[in-house]
Amino acid sequence: MPQTSHISTRSRLSAARRKAPSLLLLLAVAAFVALVAHQALERSNPNPRPVAYLGPNGAPEVMLRSNAVDQYVASGSINGQPVRFLIDTGAADVAMSRAMARALNLHLVSGGLSKTGNGTIATWTARLDEVEVGGLAVRNLRATVLPNMGGEEILLGMAYLKHMDVRLAGGRLWLRPLTNQAWGFNDP
Repeated sequence: MPQTSHISTRSRLSAARRKAPSLLLLLAVAAFVALVAHQALERSNPNPRPVAYLGPNGAPEVMLRSNAVDQYVASGSINGQPVRFLIDTGAADVAMSRAMARALNLHLVSGGLSKTGNGTIATWTARLDEVEVGGLAVRNLRATVLPNMGGEEILLGMAYLKHMDVRLAGGRLWLRPLTNQAWGFNDP
């Protein structure tokens, strides 16, 4: 009788050893999925539908919340087409990938050379009829199209931001037009 118990234990150990690689693979896949989901949530867009409202001084303003990695990501539009912006005070223009420029059907002109974090690269430029976040629209802006830029986020740089008063506090960013006419609002 003890011998039968010993064989049964060996059989169970042998079966467990055969299943171990599959279980390890399953755990590795689950950990990878959890990591990707966590990173996606950190870089998510907490401002999917920003809306301008009248601020304390009666001027329209938009309030954006930061995401988990303290970036300001917001939905908006370029020439009436929906896009996702990453607010970037270090970018001179509105900057985007060539794929995004194609998706927006922009007319590209050779832009010369630009210095980026990845070195000096040849770029294109385009004119944007209108760039809008939460109803605050700026017209006739320059865009830089970078061939090595990936992703679908468009950098909303100083070409847009210089037309507004920007205020940061407590994980919030407020955009307020410097003048009503620069934003497409009519003076009363």
